[in-house]
Amino acid sequence: MSNDLTIYRGDSVSFEVQLELEGQPIHLDDYLVFFTVKKKKTHPDEKAVIRKNSDSPPTQSSGGITVLNANSGKARIVLLHRDTEFLLEGSHYYGVNCVKRSDSSLVYTLLEGRFIVDLDIGIRITGDPTN
Repeated sequence: MSNDLTIYRGDSVSFEVQLELEGQPIHLDDYLVFFTVKKKKTHPDEKAVIRKNSDSPPTQSSGGITVLNANSGKARIVLLHRDTEFLLEGSHYYGVNCVKRSDSSLVYTLLEGRFIVDLDIGIRITGDPTN
């Protein structure tokens, strides 16, 4: 249940997750999936540095969660430059949770771990700095 993720600040990243509950794939049409990154585990969700959910797929300006196969519990989490450009270097914490759409009291933590942010050499996204 614990997996560490490492990214460079300012980079776009995507990764696929296979979500299971008690060894069985969850049907993603029945659940809302959240990806949350916090500096401290004890911070409330309002202080999350990244918060995405499966009702908001990625756009050109913001990352999000895309359901790839609802029956098999497969989803892709996408973070864009805009999502990661101001993250502080070091260890953060992430979790992938799902909430049953028909009963919001049913909340499950499916994945969690450290979200490690490394500093990048340069984050320029337009222009050539040597000119």
